[in-house]
Amino acid sequence: MRLRRRPRVTPEQVLSSRPVRNANLRTEELDDGGIRIIAYRREAWWVRLLAIVFPIPRERRIELDSVGKQVWELCDGEHTLKEMIGVFQRRHKLTRMEAEWSLRNYLRDLGKRRLVGFAVEESKENEGERAHGKRA
Repeated sequence: MRLRRRPRVTPEQVLSSRPVRNANLRTEELDDGGIRIIAYRREAWWVRLLAIVFPIPRERRIELDSVGKQVWELCDGEHTLKEMIGVFQRRHKLTRMEAEWSLRNYLRDLGKRRLVGFAVEESKENEGERAHGKRA
């Protein structure tokens, strides 16, 4: 059995990636300026089977504060990470490194929870490998 490796992503590709919200989520505005994200449980056969034995909730609710809501709104597939860093640097009077570090970590957490995905343009070297069927 051959394991599939993730394609290598360069730092330039990371900064030019476009965070995109998961389209299967529902959102609600909160009174405090935040947002509530509602994610529904997968309906795979094994999840339904486990739900018979264990009480598994049908939905998961995640609340973001006002800063989290700003990040969520920028995850529209139009803004690159580099543009988002610039926006946060200006809005919150942060250094570039502070804004970049904070956004990368926050977006990584949202990605792990499957709330956002990342549209990354393929590099020239990865295109060649894929065209020839080679993987590093």
